[in-house]
Amino acid sequence: MTATTTSFSVIGAGGALAGAGSAGLIPCGVGPPAHQPLKRVAILGTAPSWQQCPWQDKTLEIWGLNDGYLLGVPRADAWFDLHPTHQMLFRPRDQRTVPQTGIPIGVYLRPEGHLEWLKSRPIPVYLPEARPGYPTGRVFPRDEVFAFWRQFWPWRVKRNGTIEPGPDYEVSTPSLMLMLAVMEGYQEIYVFGISLATTWEYVEQRPNFEFLLGVAIARGVKIVLPESAPICQAKYKYAFEPKADIPLQQAQHDIATIKAEGLKLRQEAAGLPWYAQGRKQTIDARLRHLDVVLADAKQTMGRLHALTG
Repeated sequence: MTATTTSFSVIGAGGALAGAGSAGLIPCGVGPPAHQPLKRVAILGTAPSWQQCPWQDKTLEIWGLNDGYLLGVPRADAWFDLHPTHQMLFRPRDQRTVPQTGIPIGVYLRPEGHLEWLKSRPIPVYLPEARPGYPTGRVFPRDEVFAFWRQFWPWRVKRNGTIEPGPDYEVSTPSLMLMLAVMEGYQEIYVFGISLATTWEYVEQRPNFEFLLGVAIARGVKIVLPESAPICQAKYKYAFEPKADIPLQQAQHDIATIKAEGLKLRQEAAGLPWYAQGRKQTIDARLRHLDVVLADAKQTMGRLHALTG
């Protein structure tokens, strides 16, 4: 991909969208090198590590996605929004957040003016399909990317015993960006602003992204990640170091033990005869104590989740 660079503007206090025109473009390279230059690209998300991207390194292309321009990224060489417009919900320019209850299921939240921003870019804008009014729009080469990656998907054993090629495996925009970069022969791929640390991302997207990174590394691609990124690293060496989540397991065990004792006491109380008032009072006191202990254990587990998450 031939790359140019541009400075990005963001939605200002008045909500207006602005951007540098073609006159402000700066060539990505600085003179022809004596040898064939490496193809290098940074895939940029919106997690805090996006700020570590080496913006001044003009030999490094930068690919952004979705509404990440709101962060004020200094430059980019290509932009990706691979979501259908009919599934987008546009929030008012002066409204930074939208309550979860106000977002219909299955839609993608974007700022008002997002499509206009994409249309005004002097850099390649990758879209899921051809759209009129996007001068630099490019259809994401889905068929070509999937055909290239088909060789890397695991094969599957069918119920009748036959072995057949497995299905395509990609579940996020960063994954598709990574797949494109590998197919196009980039030799160094940096990843900034992509943590995949929320519950949904961790379960659905992180294994896929890590798998793709592994394939890229096996092909000789140099992958560079921020030290803070949780992807492709563990908190301890399995089988050789104590598990990092032992305190969390203890808290979970304590909660389960307290609940089990409470259930047993409630069942006992339900079967007591009317004249066993002394035992009933003892059980009631114990249950009140267990409620306090349970609340404390849940707080402990919440803190541990925050520390280990």
